Amino acid sequence: MAGLSDKDRKRGLVLAMGGLGGLVMLDETILGVSLPAIRSELGISPTTAHWIINSYMLAFTCFAAIGGKAIDLFGLRPALIVSCVIFALASLLAGFADGVAMLITMRVIQGLCAAIMFPMTLAAATLTFDENERGRAIGILAGMATIFLAAGPLLGGILTDFLSWRWVFWINIPIVIAGSALACILWRNPEVPRPRPVIDRIGLVLLLIGLTGLIFGLMEGPDFGWTKAAIIGSLVAGVIGVAVFISYEARQAKPLIDVRLFRLKPFHASALVILLTQMSKITVAIFVPHFLQLDMKYTALWAGIATVIAVFPFPFVASPAGKFADKHGSRNPVLISLAVLGIANIAIGGLMLLENYWALAPALLIWGVALPLAMIPTGRITANAVPKDKQGEVSGLVITARLVGGTLGVTMGSVLLAMGEGFSLIFWVMGAMILACCAYGATAFDKDAPA
Repeated sequence: MAGLSDKDRKRGLVLAMGGLGGLVMLDETILGVSLPAIRSELGISPTTAHWIINSYMLAFTCFAAIGGKAIDLFGLRPALIVSCVIFALASLLAGFADGVAMLITMRVIQGLCAAIMFPMTLAAATLTFDENERGRAIGILAGMATIFLAAGPLLGGILTDFLSWRWVFWINIPIVIAGSALACILWRNPEVPRPRPVIDRIGLVLLLIGLTGLIFGLMEGPDFGWTKAAIIGSLVAGVIGVAVFISYEARQAKPLIDVRLFRLKPFHASALVILLTQMSKITVAIFVPHFLQLDMKYTALWAGIATVIAVFPFPFVASPAGKFADKHGSRNPVLISLAVLGIANIAIGGLMLLENYWALAPALLIWGVALPLAMIPTGRITANAVPKDKQGEVSGLVITARLVGGTLGVTMGSVLLAMGEGFSLIFWVMGAMILACCAYGATAFDKDAPA
């Protein structure tokens, strides 16, 4: 833009990319409040309704590892324009969907586009800012992502009650158009071109087979029957696919995911924390609004308002959590926060039995404070756990662990809910898993120093 200083251009670019990254986060949480209305209008089962979320998460998870390389393969502008245009069209068609097949198909396409858009936001900041400015730029991206994430339940409730659940998809369109247009105008290609990356196509296919087989088998098992050939075949294919993927990736010079890093105890323990905290975030974002609407008969709007207390602390706690870890270390803050988070999940499950929101709200608030305190300092442990020449692998692995956690969170909640034990069991199981992870972390997180 004429007359715009380079400093202002960089600020505008990071805000534009932050909006696009935040939109991807918004699409993870905004639908939780709207699912009961979608189920009612389309006449679908709870498991099928959960596929509307999990299809997005699954596509995002499988393709994020190569989506981050799009900027090097095609350049930022072409990759951003194509992915954002397709994302906007998929959002438009999802809002017009008159059946679940079309809706899930559009969600898969959204997930594929998100796999390109989200890693590109971080890559753009890294390539645009100098080393001494990158921390602040990444902090802005993270802050905007948490704001969008926190706004999801409330915005979903407002749109569903006052307009229609279809606006949950249509709201994406103006955001993606404005963000992509501004980013394309403000972007400057780096002076030194980066080497063209290698795409591990075989690894991608194996990951797709493994995760899809496992997720489909687990989610559809309660409806189809666990002994049905389709379910057994899907689970077997999934297990074999994941096993072959791990074996294959361990032998590659440039793997899709460097599974060899998981041999480092602090690294795989921190990856487990990231996975479980994401699982917990998704279960609260989806199943708390479900509980409030289905068991307590809240409207979508009031369910969204009531859920905000859980995600409201995120933007305020995220930055101090990172600064505290830099000053005092990550091990103790992560372990204490995990313990509180596990107890909060168990308390949420128990208090749901009372069907009294004012009894449930304090547990949701404590959960919302503990989650970023556990999640954010873990990133420091993850980086410090690997050798310096492997630091480039960390961000991709962290994104993958987070996405796998989101996918498994929807899957676990859907399976437990289908068992007919109610919403409480979801949070009791989640809490037990987090406390087990905390106990393991006490032995795995032995120091904060680099490996």
